[in-house]
Formats: sequence, structure tokens, C-alpha cells
Amino acid sequence: MNLSEPTDPEGTTVNVSCAAGAQVQVMLDGVPAAALGQLALLQLNATERDNRCSFFCNASLEVDGVILHRDRSIQLRVLYGPKIDPAKCPQHLMWKGKTTQVLQCQARGNPDSQVQCLHEGSRSQVPVGIPFRVSLNYSGTYYCQAASSQGTYTVTVAINFQDRNHLTITIVIGVLILTLVVIAALWYVFGLQKRSDIYYVNQGSTWLPLTSRQPDEALEEQPS
Repeated sequence: MNLSEPTDPEGTTVNVSCAAGAQVQVMLDGVPAAALGQLALLQLNATERDNRCSFFCNASLEVDGVILHRDRSIQLRVLYGPKIDPAKCPQHLMWKGKTTQVLQCQARGNPDSQVQCLHEGSRSQVPVGIPFRVSLNYSGTYYCQAASSQGTYTVTVAINFQDRNHLTITIVIGVLILTLVVIAALWYVFGLQKRSDIYYVNQGSTWLPLTSRQPDEALEEQPS
């Protein structure tokens, strides 16, 4: 049994052959050769799915009424570039600060690829597949790249953190702001009411108009 190349890059044509000599019937993956003594041939275009695929050859020969058998198998290895499955490398993460997390960002490929995630700005590296204690320093966008002799593959991962202390401070500040708004609103309402009362008293004050009297009327009112 023979492979044109035991290790082939993805996309190349692979020939698998099986031969056992004259008067021997051979079958390759269950498909017999055209006639006794001829080889069985299989041709395929190598893909990622064919990696580690095994092919089986069976040879049979009748000798004095007894059928003799011999089997053999061979495995194909296909080289293909790294690929990162989004399901195994989430592109949006939300973690709580001061907790231990693991960035799972797995890549497949042959040969095995190395994966590293670098911050887009500082180029600092976040551990991949290793537990680490997170903090706000790790927040940001990362380029996770898988690299091997067959090429590279990159995905973007956004990491955000919820800092407990920061959240508490935010809540306290929010409460203080709300309190100040309420106090200002009350001050405005009561101040406006006070001004309104003063205005109402001034407008509503009673007074009698002065009228002029004639001299005769004044004399008549004097006691006799």
C-alpha cells in the first residue's frame, strides 16, 4: 500500500494505491481492483477533514482451495493553516475585577499553532489558557493570533471588567447627585412659595380710600 505523499498540504491531490502481485485480488476501502493482479487506486483532493484519515487495503489469494488474506492500512496527514472557532474564542467578555479567569481561545490546525493575544494599543499580552487574576489593567481590545508554518489567523476579542470598588463609588456619587438635586428642587419650590405669599399679602392688603368732605359736613358732625 502506498501514498503519493504521506503528508500533504491542504488542496493538493493525493493518490492512494494498493497492490499485491499477480493473481491477487485487492480491495481499497472496500472497492476491488478491476482484475486480478491489478492495483486498486484512489485519488482525492486533500482537505482539513482528511487529516488523520486511514485507508484500508485487503488482498486475497486462493492457494489449493484455501483463500489467504492480508490487510494493511495507512494514514494520511494533511497540513492546513490555523483556524480559530468563534465558539471556542468568545469575542466579547465581561469579567468582574479581582477574580480569577481563563481566556479560552483555542485554534485548530496542522501543525499545532501558537496563540497569543496582544492589546491593540500597548501591545501587552494577556495569558491564554492560563488562570490569572484580572484587573482593570486588562480592559480593552485584543488581537488574538494563531500562527504556524502554514499561516496565521486573527480574531478580535474585547475584554471589559466590572470593578467592584469602582461600581460602589459610582453608586455613592449617583446618590449624592440625586440628593443635591432634590435639595435644590425643594429650595426652589419653598423659595418660590415664600415669594408668592409676600406678593399675595401686598396685593391683598385692605385700605380705605380717602374722600374729601365739605365744610358743612364737618360742622354738622361737631357736637352741640
